[in-house]
Amino acid sequence: MKSASIAILGEYSPDFEPHAATNAAIRHSATRLEVTFDVDWISTDEISESLFVNHSAICIAPGSPYKNLEKMLWAIRFARENNVPCLGTCGGFQHMILECARNLLGFKDAQHAEYDPSASRLFISKLECSLAGREMLLQFVPDSRVSQIYGSHSATERSGAGSIPIDRRNLATRYPTLRG
Repeated sequence: MKSASIAILGEYSPDFEPHAATNAAIRHSATRLEVTFDVDWISTDEISESLFVNHSAICIAPGSPYKNLEKMLWAIRFARENNVPCLGTCGGFQHMILECARNLLGFKDAQHAEYDPSASRLFISKLECSLAGREMLLQFVPDSRVSQIYGSHSATERSGAGSIPIDRRNLATRYPTLRG
């Protein structure tokens, strides 16, 4: 079986639902891909150059602000410049944008409102998870992969931290390796 080592960068809290959902998503992916993932949650205070010696990919966890913004941005930049797989969700993706603003676009003072709400170059405003708990009708392109998975051209999904918003009625027969 193939294996990979992933560092999840952020301030892990077992009671924070997005962190539990991140762990669940990795378990589901490992099962589906038939891969073993060695996963380490690493606080932003603990980020160092050894990160990329010991891990083949990084995930920028939800749940900002982080303890050490500069170390987080350093890790994102290193991954980008060295072709290390890097995925950011929610606040993690916001920090990937911030890193690009500073190091690709040249806005050295680009800032996130969670760290400095009165900064002169706010690239990321403080965001609330406005979709949490809401239901939405999703429309899929006919004959697309997602419409095949759902067995329909539409579905109603409920968004919320910690939930995996998938109607499993059709998935159980199509993808038996996926488990809830």
